[in-house]
Amino acid sequence: MKSKYAFAMLSAALLLAGCDKETTLHAGLQEQQANLVMAALLDAGISCSKESGEEGSWNVMVSERKFAAAVNLLEQKGLPRRSHMGIGEVFKKTGMISSPSEERIRFMDALAQDLARTISMVDGVVDARVHVVLPENDPFARNAQPSSAAVAIRSRWDADITDIVPSVKGLVKNAIEGLAYEKIMVTIFKDAPPKEGVK
Repeated sequence: MKSKYAFAMLSAALLLAGCDKETTLHAGLQEQQANLVMAALLDAGISCSKESGEEGSWNVMVSERKFAAAVNLLEQKGLPRRSHMGIGEVFKKTGMISSPSEERIRFMDALAQDLARTISMVDGVVDARVHVVLPENDPFARNAQPSSAAVAIRSRWDADITDIVPSVKGLVKNAIEGLAYEKIMVTIFKDAPPKEGVK
């Protein structure tokens, strides 16, 4: 009798497990981003899988029961990371001729994107944004407006990256011609600690 009861309980458990359907957590990721997402989920004990998507992209799947926990975990870890456009993509022309102002805007945007991408690779950094201001000065003017840059860094809640600020300023200074060290502002925004039950 007991064996029949145990068999029934096991069958019910297997049936319930089979009903735990998978749902798409993130779609259209590059393989490296999908792998980073899966590594974070698996490290936290959340089972997941990866399947091919459209145009060589990848989708990450999790069970419906773990969907909320997975979303909260990835939000805390800043995954998947925002993709940055490189100089080649930003300078891609759609017309035959671009005005000097358009070229200047594209150049500043491309420069900021590349700097942000480099800073985002530092351990402890979740995301980074760089804003560059390159005034169009008259070469014959006496009071020229100096170039400036502002860097916003989002860091993990458990990472202290204040010691990298001088290095970040040096990186930005050397990447932008004519930019003075004191004209670079770096601000760090630290993520809030994860909620209970989420690593």
